[in-house]
Amino acid sequence: MFSGISVEDFQCEICELAKHKRVSFLINSERTTNPFNLINSNIWGPAEVPNVSGSRWFVTFIDDYSRVTWVFLLKNKSDLSQVILEFFTMIKTQFGVNIKRFRSDNAPDYFNHMLTHFFKKEGIIHKSSCVNTPQQNGIAERKNWHLDTTRSFLLQNEVPENYWGEAILAATYLINRLPTRILGFKSPLEVLRENFPFLRISNGLTPRIFGCICFVHINSGDRSKLYSRALKCVFVGYSSTQKGYKCYQPLMKLNNILLRRRRSYQRKVTMMILI
Repeated sequence: MFSGISVEDFQCEICELAKHKRVSFLINSERTTNPFNLINSNIWGPAEVPNVSGSRWFVTFIDDYSRVTWVFLLKNKSDLSQVILEFFTMIKTQFGVNIKRFRSDNAPDYFNHMLTHFFKKEGIIHKSSCVNTPQQNGIAERKNWHLDTTRSFLLQNEVPENYWGEAILAATYLINRLPTRILGFKSPLEVLRENFPFLRISNGLTPRIFGCICFVHINSGDRSKLYSRALKCVFVGYSSTQKGYKCYQPLMKLNNILLRRRRSYQRKVTMMILI
């Protein structure tokens, strides 16, 4: 009776309403052929505990070709527009290329008047995912999972939660320098350097364990002869503008007070001797 008839030939509206299922998403293995042809972005937050800098959100920018990731901490969600404009200007200045396409989710923060006008003026195509479809912005969404290593950073050495922003920046620093299977076991910065030979991958700093104990040297001009020559600190990341580490010294204020009192006491003793 049903020979030569396929299931697709039966169009039943009641079955569609009662048994409708979402079509599975196909795996997209395509990559752009040049750096900065496509930037994937996503905003995360708000965090329950603000970072020490006061930030509660962060935004990621991932180059689709090299998978190099940039992370910016945000104190307010409304700062997103200004950060995107500054990021586009930085790419144009440092690499001499214009970003052609920009992909984000359907969050309204990406569709304000400032960004819409900027994209039209610069000829940038803004591609966004459909409503309740984060899979279409999969690269940026999976990068958030990758940055979940932040939790491990905080737990390993029992670092307080309000240092989550520093941990995310440290994780991004390492991820950009670690080989990955997607890039043929090359690091994202290595792939980017193939197109921009002037790019420096290493700044000469030895990677450290986040939250480990470290000792920061005190210059001779900032201490007395009998004062400690180093401060006991906690390593909290890598500086983005200097060739150095970021270290936190919990007792820094107390040490400075004691140092000032010691110097004041030495001056008083010297004056008494002279008298």
